[in-house]
Amino acid sequence: MSKKVLALSAAALLGLSACSSDDDGGDGGSVVIATTNFSETKLVASMYEQVLEANGIGAEIKELTTREVIEPALSDGEVQVTPEYLATLTEFLNAKLNGTDAPPVASADPDETYAAAVPLAEQENITLLPPSDAQNQNAFAVTSEFASANGLATLTELGEYSQGDPVSLGGPPECPERPFCQPGLEDVYGVQVAEFKPYDAGGPLTIQALKQGAVDVGLVFSSSGSVAANDLVVLEDDQGWQLSENILPAVHTPSVTPEIEAALNSVSEVLTTEELQEMNLAIDVDRRSPEDVAQEFLVAKGLITE
Repeated sequence: MSKKVLALSAAALLGLSACSSDDDGGDGGSVVIATTNFSETKLVASMYEQVLEANGIGAEIKELTTREVIEPALSDGEVQVTPEYLATLTEFLNAKLNGTDAPPVASADPDETYAAAVPLAEQENITLLPPSDAQNQNAFAVTSEFASANGLATLTELGEYSQGDPVSLGGPPECPERPFCQPGLEDVYGVQVAEFKPYDAGGPLTIQALKQGAVDVGLVFSSSGSVAANDLVVLEDDQGWQLSENILPAVHTPSVTPEIEAALNSVSEVLTTEELQEMNLAIDVDRRSPEDVAQEFLVAKGLITE
């Protein structure tokens, strides 16, 4: 994370570190960590819980449903912490505070997006701690055989290839209308899409279609364990089209203390997209629990002891 981000974080937190520990958590003094029913957020929430506990801070996880439910609960202090995705949260807050027609403020630059997000979050009584390097972005994958046979490593190269041989694309049904799916591939990279086939958003149907050759290109998520498990190649977004979806802790502002801040930051400082892929693979493919995978990671990084 750049000095710019760290300096901004320090400024945003100035004056908050003296908050009383009476505000640290919910009932009984525990820090309540909200998560959705999504294995990756469960994984990161478990990391937060375990590292807080290891630092003498009581913590518990509460599973909620969507950002529309979690954000107000975090703002009101019904929960104190949640893992978030930088650009998506930024635009959620931008639309909430400035209207659904407000110009976008998130970009492919995590420093710039974080700088835009911090003051928006402050208006909602939320403090955003510095983002991790780990991201879960929309990404586009091909099989390793397809990539090797056609010399593809980037989306620019896919666009060039498709001029002579238009490709078939698989993804969620809304992909042809979403700017960060088919329209962006066509407008930003000049990809010629001969056919779109509706499956799911980076899920097993799209993965299976890729493996079976039903489509040439499929929408996946950059941190998905299915990418490595199925020998897929994610084509580099070499023109910085996708938004910066770095994972970061969002904290109810009155609950911020130096101890909570340091514990949560310690996770963000070591979390990478590649390791997130491996952990998601262990959960989604090998069927290990998020709690066990989180513990193994934190022990390996020296953040907790067994």
